[in-house]
Amino acid sequence: LLNQGQSLIKSKEFDKALLVYEEIIKIDNLNIQAITHLPIIYLMKERYKDSIEMINRSFKIVKPVIGDYQNLGNAYLALKDYDNAINSYKEIVKINPNNPEIYKTLGDIQMKVADHQGAVNSYEHALKLSPDEFQRLFDYGIALDMTNNQELALETFSNALKIEPTHIECMNKVARCLSAIGDYHNAKSLYQKLMVLRTDSVTPDIGYASCLIHEGKYDESVNVLKDILIRKPHANIARLNLSLIYLARQSFKEGWKYYDSRMLIRNEIDVTKRHDMLKKFFEIDLDKKELKINDKIIILLDAGIGDAILGLSMLKEFHKIYRSISMEIDYRLFDLCKRSFPEIQFYPIRENRHEMIIEYDLSQFDKGIYWMSIGKYVRQRIENFPKKYIAFLKPNDNKVKEIQQKLNKDKSIICGLSWKSSGESGRYKTASLKKLIPILSINNIRFIDLQYETKNNLVKTSFEKKKLHKNHNIKIEEYKGVDKLDDIDGLTALIENCDIVVTASNVTAHIAGGLGKKTFLFVPFSQGRLWYWQEEGDKSIWYPNVKIFRAESTDNLEGWENEWGTTFEKMAQEIKKELKL
Repeated sequence: LLNQGQSLIKSKEFDKALLVYEEIIKIDNLNIQAITHLPIIYLMKERYKDSIEMINRSFKIVKPVIGDYQNLGNAYLALKDYDNAINSYKEIVKINPNNPEIYKTLGDIQMKVADHQGAVNSYEHALKLSPDEFQRLFDYGIALDMTNNQELALETFSNALKIEPTHIECMNKVARCLSAIGDYHNAKSLYQKLMVLRTDSVTPDIGYASCLIHEGKYDESVNVLKDILIRKPHANIARLNLSLIYLARQSFKEGWKYYDSRMLIRNEIDVTKRHDMLKKFFEIDLDKKELKINDKIIILLDAGIGDAILGLSMLKEFHKIYRSISMEIDYRLFDLCKRSFPEIQFYPIRENRHEMIIEYDLSQFDKGIYWMSIGKYVRQRIENFPKKYIAFLKPNDNKVKEIQQKLNKDKSIICGLSWKSSGESGRYKTASLKKLIPILSINNIRFIDLQYETKNNLVKTSFEKKKLHKNHNIKIEEYKGVDKLDDIDGLTALIENCDIVVTASNVTAHIAGGLGKKTFLFVPFSQGRLWYWQEEGDKSIWYPNVKIFRAESTDNLEGWENEWGTTFEKMAQEIKKELKL
């Protein structure tokens, strides 16, 4: 049988060879020749699970080589088991750390699961091993862009263009990076050049329109986006950008019309294709307005904690119309939501490697709608928004009292402080503590740290506070006992103990808004400013207790990082006026 199998392999009669080797395994389940040939044949026949099982069996009797791990990785890739595929390629790297193609493949898989920092590291290794290749530079630049390191990404893409000067997509990436760092003039010039070179694509037009938005030239941007939609009516990014402009300008009827395009864009890049999966169980109210009063509705989680709280601000009005509703919610908000809205069924959702873990029966619902899409039902006009402070979040009373005792409150005003934001646009929303000195220098105020810490700023915030205390003798107190990233119930109780809140555009702003706490919010001029912190007006239409302070235009400033101008001086004056200090 062994001889027969070998002959069939040589003559490329793989179907017959498969049967022979399977027969050999029945006789001798540890036969090396059969165990090493079968995984490859299984791969060819797209029997990926069988291939994986056989390779893992071979590992018990022979020392794995690079080819074994490549076959294993390919099988896992075919099954979209990206975590195990990544582990397989990492094993190859251990055996041979000098193969740029392996790092390239590893980086590609990491990009699929949005492990962008992991991809940066992999592509960087590939680039070091073959530094003058266009593809190495291009891959590395894309990963850097995804990790918001646009300065280095711009340098990398520029070096790639020296190798291939006419590469359209690379030119587009350069323009994107220029826009990200606030060089709108050069970004627009490059986009205009691309618009001539690529008349078949609307991508440069969309980039050009985005630059106009960042410059505050909304009318011009609307015209460009409308022109794009004449050419390509289903260009979802153009539809969404147009929607965001309308919503920011409080033209809600027009804004909600295209807002659901965000979910179609997300579905395109979602490895798990969650939207497509959900559609198998019920209709999703997308780009429509077709919910019926008697429908059993599930409100689907579609954003982070801040946006979810914004959605909660509309929940009571929506529930008055549609009585049979249930809601997905980030597990960190579960206790807060159950306490605040006891009449509604909430399902806690956890995310595992970018996949939402669902532990409820999807088949019980007639319709689905995404969280922020309920705005098209209850926020059609400015008259639909609350006119006075409405505290719709109910903190844990026991935690509030516990924190109150530990804070040992005196006559000083307690100001909760948060100055950073994470996420894709976090760099634009974040300010340094040094810039906040006009506020931090106000007498008779105790500043309590509300800043949550991600892995990226775990050390940075502590260092920044120490430096502030050393150089300016300003202390920001740290309340121990609340994990401000994961313990949202504790964070809410801590904010409830504050007299006022000063914050960047982040989760803290929404919690303070939902508690009805007097809040002073600073937001960027345009790039990074979320649509619901509207274009005009100094008071939030979503949370009337939140006063908005916008950064100054970048027209006379050097880049987005300097656009705050006199924002914090103005905030300090307003705080003194409000508190009569």
